[in-house]
Amino acid sequence: MTDPITQHEQLKRQQQRIQEQLEQLEKDEAYQKAVAFKKDIEDVLEMHGKTTDELLRIFGKAAKQSPGKASSGKGKGTSLPLKRYTNRHTGTVVEARSLRKPELQAWKEEYGEETVKSWAENIDETKTP
Repeated sequence: MTDPITQHEQLKRQQQRIQEQLEQLEKDEAYQKAVAFKKDIEDVLEMHGKTTDELLRIFGKAAKQSPGKASSGKGKGTSLPLKRYTNRHTGTVVEARSLRKPELQAWKEEYGEETVKSWAENIDETKTP
């Protein structure tokens, strides 16, 4: 454990680095445009007496109903291939079509997505045991 004075000095240096990063970000043109856009939206909401939640409800429904959006109906198109993921650290095997299974999510958090993807092997579903 470090002594309090050293810890204080380290924290001060971190604070200075963070302050410099904030100043750099505030000078960034993309950041300035994003802040201006957010302010414009907030001004329009205030002008019409609406809240951010109301805006999200309105546009959330509109986004779901927008034409041209690919349908996610079952039975259409092709499904993702079934893959077998073998955890190289524990030997645990999980079969899934995507990385959305809880076990795979936990592995992604622990080992990283690329590592978990590298553990995958396609399973030929046409073969019967």
